[in-house]
Parts: sequence; C-alpha cells; structure tokens
Amino acid sequence: MAHDQQSPAPAGAPELAELRETASRIRVLTGQLARRLRAAGERTDLTLSQSAVLSRLDRRGPATTVELARAERVRPQSMGTTLAGLEEAGLIERSPHPSDRRRIVISLSPEGLRRLGEAREVREGWIARALEERFDERERAVVVEAIGLLERLTEDD
Repeated sequence: MAHDQQSPAPAGAPELAELRETASRIRVLTGQLARRLRAAGERTDLTLSQSAVLSRLDRRGPATTVELARAERVRPQSMGTTLAGLEEAGLIERSPHPSDRRRIVISLSPEGLRRLGEAREVREGWIARALEERFDERERAVVVEAIGLLERLTEDD
C-alpha cells in the first residue's frame, strides 16, 4: 500500500523552525552591526579585535595571552599578533606573573586606557545617537531588555 501523505511533523517542529529563523536573523544582524561599528570606528586606528582586548583588560584586569585568547575565542597565535600590535603602539604592558615568573601578564597602559576611551566614545556614540534618533522611549526599553537576554547567549556554559 502506497503512502501518499507525509507523516505529521513532530511536535515542536514549528517552534524549531521559528528558532532557526531567529538564529539566522541574529547571525545576520550581528554581522551588519559589526560592519557598522567597524565603519564608525574608522576614525580611530584600533581594530575591533584590538578594542575588544583593551576592553577586556579594562573590565577584567590583567591576563595572560592564553587567557585572553580563550576569552576572545581565538588561537593563542592570533592573540599574540593582536598583542604585538598593541604593544608596539604602547597600549599594553607586559610584566611577570605574580606567582609564576615563567608566565607573562598583559595589562593596559595609561595610553591604552586613554585610546580605549576614545574608541568607545566613537563607536558607542554612534549607537547612542542611532537609538535616540530612530527609537522612541518604549522601543529603547525593549532594546535594553533584549540586550540582557542576548548577553546570556555569549555566557560560557
């Protein structure tokens, strides 16, 4: 006996399709947002990767190359390249680890802190102006709430 009808979709299939569509939209949106931030940041000479490292050092304090690479989800060799550029520009300082002299700890230099502030002002200024100009008060409140929820996506398990 031939089976002409497709079997019913498993329970939850529409929800899964909707979640996949949402995931796709988030992926596309984050790419677009990163490009807009990169364009806004062209007035600074820091790349997004460099700004991310300086920002992490500012928020979390000194760290080793391996810790920074793990936190930024890049290979230690890639982080080494980013750090070399930051060190050459005088934006970070290297010092011996307090408990293991074989390891090196990276920290922000005073110039790094100053330049990070400039880069933040440019990129965050663009976002703040866009939120003010394009959204009403209720919509801005929704964005703030959504940010808290989206931050959970990037938390380590």
